[in-house]
Amino acid sequence: MPTHRGLIVLLGVMSALGPMTMDMYLPALPQIAHEFSTSEAAVQVTLTGSLLGMALGQLVFGPLSDVLGRRWPLIIGLLAHVVFSVLSAMSPDIASLVVFRALQGAGSAAAPAIAVAIVRDVSAGKSASVRYSTIMLISTGAPIVAPLIGSALLLYTDWHGIFLVQAVMAAALVIAAFIALPETQGARRGLRQIRFFSGLRVLGGSRMFLGATLSQAAMMAASFCYISGLSFVAQDWYGVSEQAYGLILAGGAVVMLAMNRVSPRLLRSNTPHRVAIIGLIGALIVAGLMMIAAPTLGLVGVTITSWLCIGFQQLVTPNNQAMALHEHAELAGIASAVIGATTMVAAAVSAPLLGLLGTDNGFNMGLAMFVFYCLSLLASATVIGRRGEHM
Repeated sequence: MPTHRGLIVLLGVMSALGPMTMDMYLPALPQIAHEFSTSEAAVQVTLTGSLLGMALGQLVFGPLSDVLGRRWPLIIGLLAHVVFSVLSAMSPDIASLVVFRALQGAGSAAAPAIAVAIVRDVSAGKSASVRYSTIMLISTGAPIVAPLIGSALLLYTDWHGIFLVQAVMAAALVIAAFIALPETQGARRGLRQIRFFSGLRVLGGSRMFLGATLSQAAMMAASFCYISGLSFVAQDWYGVSEQAYGLILAGGAVVMLAMNRVSPRLLRSNTPHRVAIIGLIGALIVAGLMMIAAPTLGLVGVTITSWLCIGFQQLVTPNNQAMALHEHAELAGIASAVIGATTMVAAAVSAPLLGLLGTDNGFNMGLAMFVFYCLSLLASATVIGRRGEHM
């Protein structure tokens, strides 16, 4: 069995499958719209489908890991990802792609949902927050390489080939899971003992869990405004190439990596709640600057401010996760599933809403992110409140 450090690294690599699934095909969004002769908003529904699949998948795999242990549900999810990646590549129309992307997303949801539960199996409080940051540090590397791989693949193939490459990656992770993934859960409960809805009632009575979940959901919605909107802003409005767009996304991921290491340092003298508040205030200010920069500084201004926004988010996510599960070790699988599903639904809603606003110079993207950051900060400051200072 690997050490805790080795286990966290393994979980980080597996959790990177989700970002790889999202970001690798982003440079091909305009190409997909052209091939299927459909609208920008319709293509963004493929993102929505994947996110909804991730939400449903977490609600399945999280509680299932309380019954079967952590290892086998994760492996099953990875296998599902392989199958539906291949079917996504073979999609004959946009409707089929939406369906297969949803099922692909459901498979990829196993890793992040169960990774959160595994961390809670072996740690709590600030220790858990630091380990969530480490997983994020590793999985955040995915947005650096994913758009570069996707844009490079488009030099030799089309969007179909991107999904086939994703199938190969998931297959490699299945092999790694068989070889190296340990079982961390102690006593398991039977299906009758899970009592999913009674567990939901317990979680619903926890203001720290509710506040962290709502804050994370609104922040994730802002994040997907960036993910779904920047492709059209950069390529359709400013006319950059697929390869240049891949470099823009990679630059944002570098900023995320740098900011990811700030959270553990701030935790030395601050609570997870306070660090999350700092991150949200920073993101909110920069989103406001994006609306100013879009009409004045153009692509450079939008790029830099969007990078800083997603950078500040690295102070929020691991600390929200730690707060959400802090009081619920016995419900780790269900709790991680609920927070994951809620955030995925919020992200799924935000992507088509931004598409309906239409592509512009980046002002609409900045406005949407600003609104969602406001909601996230409101949830963290009012619902969690002083409770967050006692971790």
